[in-house]
Amino acid sequence: MAWGLPNTASLARFCQKLNRLKPLEESSMETSLRRCLSTLDLTLLGVGGMVGSGLYVLTGTVAKDMAGPAVLLSFVVAAVASLLAALCYAEFGARVPRTGSAYLFTYVSMGEVWAFLIGWNVLLEYLIGGAAVARAWSGYLDAIFSHTIRNFTESQVGVWQVPFLAHYPDFLAAGILLVASAFVSCGARVSSWLNHTFSAISLIVILFIIILGFILARPHNWSSEEGGFAPFGFSGVMAGTATCFYAFVGFDVIAASSEEAKNPRRAVPMAIAISLGLAAGAYILVSTVLTLMVPWHSLDPDSALADAFYRRGYSWAGFIVAAGSICAMNTVLLSNLFSLPRIVYAMAADGLFFQIFARVHPQTQPACPGGSPATAAARHLPDPLGAPDTSPQHPPQHLPHAEAELPDLAALCHLAADWTSCVFRLRHLAQQGEPKGPTGALHHTLCGVLQRW
Repeated sequence: MAWGLPNTASLARFCQKLNRLKPLEESSMETSLRRCLSTLDLTLLGVGGMVGSGLYVLTGTVAKDMAGPAVLLSFVVAAVASLLAALCYAEFGARVPRTGSAYLFTYVSMGEVWAFLIGWNVLLEYLIGGAAVARAWSGYLDAIFSHTIRNFTESQVGVWQVPFLAHYPDFLAAGILLVASAFVSCGARVSSWLNHTFSAISLIVILFIIILGFILARPHNWSSEEGGFAPFGFSGVMAGTATCFYAFVGFDVIAASSEEAKNPRRAVPMAIAISLGLAAGAYILVSTVLTLMVPWHSLDPDSALADAFYRRGYSWAGFIVAAGSICAMNTVLLSNLFSLPRIVYAMAADGLFFQIFARVHPQTQPACPGGSPATAAARHLPDPLGAPDTSPQHPPQHLPHAEAELPDLAALCHLAADWTSCVFRLRHLAQQGEPKGPTGALHHTLCGVLQRW
């Protein structure tokens, strides 16, 4: 039969499938996940995702190269723009308290094909963001020790001259990612507790920076003799705003964790508003004291805060700033790794990803495949993806229209093993002699497949 062009009806059905919306359950509070996160937990998750390495690096870069002391106006405008996006997240998170963040919101409002594209973009965001933060963490620690780690790696491994790759493999960054993944795989409560610790240290260091910075402030650094308050004009403020906006994108971790909130309709909007306010206040005040401590044109873009305290004769404060920056990088890394498996879990539960990632561990709650003895034993081990908390009595809910789900990886492994066994058995029987009669031949040919499937 020759293949012809699709008719109008088939094209219409295909477009309807691409744009079908995800149906919402009657009771959005019923979930297979354990609601264990409070408003404080979600707030600190959001603060940890926003107040990271950008506070210690981005402020100096924007102040020196783009806006000057007017960098605080750049952060104000970026905070207002982020507030508008955060209000959308807050409304969606209250109306649809499910894990998935932007992927789920797109699925509910726009359609399946757009949700699929958004979901993969969010996954790439978390993957690239986690790798970048781990690389920055490694480089910052290496700089503290006068690049001893880099010199040792280059002397032992050598220098690579490969386009788009670093000059040497960063084993420290890889180790940081593995350690952070191990903590995230222990469940939401352990990840939240660890984030609380690092966020508290980071906020204390930020408060220290603000207080000591205002004590050491010199209003002369904003005078016309040093270039004025806005040396690059309005265009410089707007250019800095475009860069500063990325400092506030971490609040989506709150929406990604809404299905694990105790009272998502109240906790998610409050957590988003409070965390965004705290982050905006921290960025504005720190950029203010930074440009008041030293002239903006003499800032070190790589480590502006620590260098500013060094130049003012407070070298001990520079070590405190370095410790705070490492803690802040840890919170951002945990935020990325905490959100990543929840997006994967949501896509797998909807049939848009391999179903193996919709399985969850009954005790530590990471995603766990099932189907074979090896994967059954793996249920008792933590998985590095760290999927959301759940209980074994409530399996993940699948959409009623997800009939085109991707095949289960465990089933494919079983099928491959059975066919391999059948091939070796046939070879062994052929060496010993074929069985007599069509019945025996049929039995020996299909015994490895039909008796199991």
